[in-house]
Amino acid sequence: MLSYKQPEAEVRLRYPKLVELGLVISLLIVIVVFLVSKRLDQDVTVRQAEEVVLETEEIPITKQVKRPPPPARPTIPIEDPEVDIEADLAFEDIDDIDWTMDAPPPPPSVEEEIVEFFLVEEPPQIVGGTQALYEYMKKNNLYPEMAQNAQIEGDVIIEFIVDTNGNPTGVIVKQERPQGLGFGEAGVKAISAMKFTPGMQRDRAVQVRMQQPIRFRLQ
Repeated sequence: MLSYKQPEAEVRLRYPKLVELGLVISLLIVIVVFLVSKRLDQDVTVRQAEEVVLETEEIPITKQVKRPPPPARPTIPIEDPEVDIEADLAFEDIDDIDWTMDAPPPPPSVEEEIVEFFLVEEPPQIVGGTQALYEYMKKNNLYPEMAQNAQIEGDVIIEFIVDTNGNPTGVIVKQERPQGLGFGEAGVKAISAMKFTPGMQRDRAVQVRMQQPIRFRLQ
């Protein structure tokens, strides 16, 4: 015999299973939502707003400097036609006026002019050359005794003016190394004793400022 099941009976049989399936699906949905919401809570971080510090700067009060008023324009005198110029001049004491004038000083002569060594056409030369200078120092034993006993050597530069006759004048120590041992004094004595040929400028003898280095060496 063939048996036929009614549709309503099949629905009633499947109803409990459908209810259980719906509960399981609902439970899964709730778990998924819970997990997702918890993860979102962990990812969200609250950042504190950075404090903004306002710095105040004192601005000095500028003062306006009052400038002095410009000077007044000079007034131009205007001749008064009614004033008689000749009436203002008194010629009574004209004979008492001293009309003499002092004569201007004469220009310096060529001989008084001092020419620098590097500007003169023919500079002065030591008669006998520098050999004569060192021979004079050796002959007169001008090596300082203190420096000689200490075995110290030195150098000096002597500045002087050679006049038109070839004589050294105004002899001074320009440089001395080492100082305080007598090298400068010895150099002044040696140059003062020398004779020079006069410097020539435009075929005339002139005074020339010179500098002469002297070396003191132990033999």
